[in-house]
Amino acid sequence: MRAITLLCSSFLFSASLTSPVLAEPLPAPVNGVTFEEWASANGRIANEQDPKDVIAVLDIDERTFEQINHSFIEALKNADTAGDTMRVYGEAFGDPNRGRFSKTEKVQIEGKLATFDDYARLQGHMEASGELGITPQQVLDEHNLTPYEYAEESKRWMGRLVAEASKEHGADATAKWHEAIFAYKAEYLKKRGK
Repeated sequence: MRAITLLCSSFLFSASLTSPVLAEPLPAPVNGVTFEEWASANGRIANEQDPKDVIAVLDIDERTFEQINHSFIEALKNADTAGDTMRVYGEAFGDPNRGRFSKTEKVQIEGKLATFDDYARLQGHMEASGELGITPQQVLDEHNLTPYEYAEESKRWMGRLVAEASKEHGADATAKWHEAIFAYKAEYLKKRGK
């Protein structure tokens, strides 16, 4: 089950962040579970929540969850990559607290990117990943981050960057931030001989 989730998550998460959205209806509920709830369940599983706990929130058994998985994965295969189905699925990895999960304990993050240097290192690695032939999920795994942790930490650091950019000498600070990220990208490419 985790393999299916992780296989789809990196592509769909990044696709949802970069694609324009087209209106399309979400797939119909399967066995009483909405597509949005299923996506949130997968977001939580990708964020290392015990699948048994996730399935319990949906009030179904593992066999039923696998049937739901099969139906919704088929729907994803046939969905427009720029449509609402992909957007909702991708968003669930950045916010797995939807549907029935909105009433449960929120997924917490540990602040793994405590310094800007931590963030710049990860972003540099992400930017190098395509040239290195590795997926964003592999980068997150190497940095011991889940997709949700990455989304939350990125929001925090981007908020700081925007605040810094709005100050009097913000352009200089912003340039330094980008230089640090590009330096780490170059470091990762050099390590791998690219």
